[in-house]
Amino acid sequence: MSTNTASLTNYHPKTPQRQIEDYAGIINCRRPTAPHPMSIEARAAQFAPYAALVGHKDIISTDEQLAATKVDLDREIIIKLDKLQ
Repeated sequence: MSTNTASLTNYHPKTPQRQIEDYAGIINCRRPTAPHPMSIEARAAQFAPYAALVGHKDIISTDEQLAATKVDLDREIIIKLDKLQ
């Protein structure tokens, strides 16, 4: 038996509507800044590991297409072909 969660009324409570008065305590405050901001080079270095993923999807799709075009040979046929050579 499955339950259709879309019909449950309390499944996802609604987000309360905010008013400008809710932010009265912080509305005129200055934006916080770091005492020693990180250099652009150091910040970029944090994201360097993700650079290895660039082009990964293209390589995978190319490999999938190549694999789909290959014909799988039976092990016995491969052995026979090896003996002929």
